[in-house]
Amino acid sequence: MVRALLVLPPLPQPMNAPYLGQQYIAAVLLSAGHTVRCLDLANLSEAEARIRLTEEVCSFRPDLVGMTLFTYNALSGYRLAALLQDDGVVLIAGGPHPTVLPDEPLSHGFDLSLSGEGEHAILAIAETLDRGGSFDTIPGLHTRTGHGPPYGTIEDLDGLPFPHVAAGTTDEDAVAGGIVTSRGCPARCTFCANYVTGRAYRWRSPQNVVAELLTLRRRFGLDHVPFWDDAFTARRPRLEALCDAILAEPDLAGMTWTCITPGNMVLPRDLDRMRRAGCVAINFGIESGDKSILRAIRKGQTPERIVTAVEAAKAAGMTTIVNFMFGFPEEGLEELANTRALMMQLAPITDFFNNFGVLVPFPGTAIYDRHHLEYGFTGWWLDPARIPAAPGPDLGCDPALEKNFFNYAPHLKAEIAGLVRWKARHNAAWASRNSKTG
Repeated sequence: MVRALLVLPPLPQPMNAPYLGQQYIAAVLLSAGHTVRCLDLANLSEAEARIRLTEEVCSFRPDLVGMTLFTYNALSGYRLAALLQDDGVVLIAGGPHPTVLPDEPLSHGFDLSLSGEGEHAILAIAETLDRGGSFDTIPGLHTRTGHGPPYGTIEDLDGLPFPHVAAGTTDEDAVAGGIVTSRGCPARCTFCANYVTGRAYRWRSPQNVVAELLTLRRRFGLDHVPFWDDAFTARRPRLEALCDAILAEPDLAGMTWTCITPGNMVLPRDLDRMRRAGCVAINFGIESGDKSILRAIRKGQTPERIVTAVEAAKAAGMTTIVNFMFGFPEEGLEELANTRALMMQLAPITDFFNNFGVLVPFPGTAIYDRHHLEYGFTGWWLDPARIPAAPGPDLGCDPALEKNFFNYAPHLKAEIAGLVRWKARHNAAWASRNSKTG
């Protein structure tokens, strides 16, 4: 059996819950009899993270250290890996960034780099370390001398242990970080960095989801959970069956949940059923109010359908969260004006607009591939000066806008900044009203 330390390096934007992906990896290792500790450094400074990691490695003596790398924290992870070069541990990089750039971590001190969903691969890695053998046959795994077969998506999601099995591996007061009932998103948005779970939409059985919800309520005493699916409503028969299963379980009475979905993947009749099953808030991915931009980013929806979906959610008694993005390469003042008009139309029925929202070109996306040479932001995540900083107290200022990846003209940059401030004012007004009525 191996001793595994799972690390989430610092992120410039704080996380408000344990990272579910890390919990899934920990759960499969624990279920196989391995010893696991989770070290969540996401909300620490890099200096604090270095101290915590060094202390943990000295006390726990792991055989392997696995780091989850997003593009935003890849450089931080590389710096942390440098601390462990002489400690005799096997360093593994996994997560969204290694999935799209698997060789990069190997050139920054990691021994192994894993693409795709990691639950099956991490077990194979642990078994190889425990019993000996070669890594060359493990799907999705890259080494300095070669790589295994291409990775595939995990089809039997019911076969995975519940991620909350890992809660408390380092802190007995840790709580579950939410739940995913499906993986993948069938949409093809050009800006989306959904690499790990991919485009193949797969879902858990209603019975399996209900079993996890019951465990969360009984073990943790939770009466509310967020569903973190990328496209919760993507398949209507699955959605209906899940809602019906929740409604049919007496011990889930009164339990509430929230979800995320593209605006075009939900119909008014869905929202009434979801509300009865406990959904109290829905987060809509909308992105733009301009039809030409929606076509350019392959969003697959129209402003009219967006308004209908948000109206239905509000009529069903849900809190409505709406996401808009600004700064697409094809976007000018006319397109931004159309987005502003849709935002104003939605404002009376929208409780909260996403903060910030300026486009960031993540590697592996169509937008990055098309424009990184033209605008000169190739490999921006390796330059500390180009990584968007943590948001400051002024929610009307977007750190990504200050990086100006697409070299916006002054008048365009000013218009985008105005839209960011508009959302911030709307949200502040909503929060003020709720504080007075709550």
